[in-house]
Amino acid sequence: MNFKVRLTLVALVVLGMFILHNSFWLWNLDDRVPLLFGFMPFAFSFYVGYTLLAFIAMRIIIALAWPEPPADLLQSAGDKESNEQ
Repeated sequence: MNFKVRLTLVALVVLGMFILHNSFWLWNLDDRVPLLFGFMPFAFSFYVGYTLLAFIAMRIIIALAWPEPPADLLQSAGDKESNEQ
């Protein structure tokens, strides 16, 4: 996958998380929706789910944006392992 595709995917993930974070649709929803599980307001449960989604989003961003190590570094690490044995 080339750099532009990975950058576009990272930007889409960040934009999606930004849109979800600005939860203007939840402002008056707590008055109309009953408590979830009998104790949890809907907006709070939304942010519990948002936190889990943020964890998944960060894992995706790290997988897409983390740079590959230089080949010479991988070569020297392989040489050190073979010398230690």
